[in-house]
Amino acid sequence: MFEIVAKRKSGRTAFMLALICGTAVLVAACGKPAEPIQIGGPAQGTTYKITVMEPGRVDADAVRAAARRVIDDIDRQMSTWRDDSEVSKFNAAKADTWIPVSPALAQVTQRALAIGRDTGGAFDVTLGPILRIWGFGAEADAPQHLPTRAELDAAREKTGIGLIEVRSDPPALRKKSADATLDLAGLAQGFTVDRIAAALEKLGLSHFLVELGGELYAHGSKSDQRPWRIGVEKPESGVRAIERVVGLKNAGMTTSGDYRDYIELDGHRFSHTIDPRTGRPVAHDLRAVTVIAADALTADAMATALLVMGPQVGMRYADKHEIAALFVSGHEGAYTEEGSNAFKPYLKEAK
Repeated sequence: MFEIVAKRKSGRTAFMLALICGTAVLVAACGKPAEPIQIGGPAQGTTYKITVMEPGRVDADAVRAAARRVIDDIDRQMSTWRDDSEVSKFNAAKADTWIPVSPALAQVTQRALAIGRDTGGAFDVTLGPILRIWGFGAEADAPQHLPTRAELDAAREKTGIGLIEVRSDPPALRKKSADATLDLAGLAQGFTVDRIAAALEKLGLSHFLVELGGELYAHGSKSDQRPWRIGVEKPESGVRAIERVVGLKNAGMTTSGDYRDYIELDGHRFSHTIDPRTGRPVAHDLRAVTVIAADALTADAMATALLVMGPQVGMRYADKHEIAALFVSGHEGAYTEEGSNAFKPYLKEAK
């Protein structure tokens, strides 16, 4: 039996299909069943789920408590939906003033800015003003018309990773313009998954799967030393079917797609995936990108960046930087897929 993991994220959509033998029972080595610990619940505007394959080491309450501590901490630090979060307070701050923040927020912002520079601006955590005029993100209203050139230019003046500075010791953020804001939705959930995984390791656990909002981290193996088998969903609205199965072990994984979250204006459909370099929705035929990386944060951010780049440029970037990525392009009934060189070993692991 398949268990579908499909979550909608603010600002973009990530979809996965986790392949699990049975419903509440995972079969070890096709023989003696082992009851895993399975917990989950609401988190960061979506849901989370954890499966632990070592039920004798720790009880479900300890796993749940460890996960909730991480989720609540990061929510207080990085949520743009909370007025009292650290990032919301920074967004409301004046320019040219160092705002003290937690080490975690400084760390994630620093990673976000680095990824933005490395991808030539294809990933940008200051994109909030542009997202809002297209009707996406926190506090966005449904647009009544396509943004005018003047509206788009005005929004673009408020964005750019060069407007944000990070200091590590003591941790603080500063912006060069009062209008500059941070929206870490493109990697905060991946970071949360990584932090939950680290918390479970501290509990002495070695074999578990963490999922939040479509971001995954698989630690150890599901059973008999084999990787967790994770299915990537077909990029079709209203369909829950598998495009490809991969084997995942000690790695994070995210799929970004543009096939569920969109707006329709003037008789045209516009993707929620905005190219920060133009301020406009992407117009290529790349429907979804799956990225596997050493951590879920990197997978989260790179899946978005590669989706923005498109199939040709994205593939060249993935191969040059040895990123494990699967690109699914085309339209319903006529999809094509292509994996980067670093992605191919994960297909073999799934067999």
